[in-house]
Parts: sequence; structure tokens; C-alpha cells
Amino acid sequence: MFTSPRVAIMVAIALSGCAPAVPDSPSLPQRIIPANGGLKITNSGGQEISFGRVQPGVVNAINKLVGAPPVNGGISAQGCDLRKWKNGLELVFDQGRFVGWIVGPPIWQTPSTAAGNTCGFDTHNAG
Repeated sequence: MFTSPRVAIMVAIALSGCAPAVPDSPSLPQRIIPANGGLKITNSGGQEISFGRVQPGVVNAINKLVGAPPVNGGISAQGCDLRKWKNGLELVFDQGRFVGWIVGPPIWQTPSTAAGNTCGFDTHNAG
């Protein structure tokens, strides 16, 4: 069988489109790294979401990273507001300010861990 270099190159180019794409970075929810002073965002040039930031800005930033709004929340006995996402991230706000986080499955480990002021929200059953 006679195969010209031109045909071989065309076949190689056509077959290269069949390989699955390999992502450059982890999916967005996995880019959120819990830290003692708030949340660090990987692959962001050092950006972080620090405790003390106002609630609307924090929620909007997390919505963009997670790709969805919070699924539910609640109000603690101390009057703090809780926002939960399906990826296991829970953020606590006191008087409109980001004061604490709780993380657990499916993205983070079991048992759940927390930092900052959790305002009495249960850190053992987060998620």
C-alpha cells in the first residue's frame, strides 16, 4: 500500500482530535483552600477571601468558584447566618461579615473541620 507523507500527516491530525482534553487545573470547587484566616484560592495569584469581608461579596465569589448558589442555610441561636454549598462548604456570617467556615464531604475530609467563629453551628454534621 502506498502512503504519501501528506496523507500520513492528515491522518495524524484527524486522530489527534479524538483524544480527551486534559484539564489544566482542578475543578473550581477544589480550588477553595480553607485557611485559619479565611479561604485561599489556588491558581489565583495569591487571592484569598479573608474573615471580615462583607457577605454579598463573599457569597458572589464562592458562587463563581463553585458554579452554583448555596443550597440552603440557617440562622444560629446567636443570630449568625449560615450559607451551604453542595460541595461541603459552609460559611458563617455575623452581622453581614464573614466570620467562619466549616468544610466536609464531598470535597473535604471527614470529619468536618472548621475555623473562625462558627456561631454554634454543628461542625460534626456539616455538609
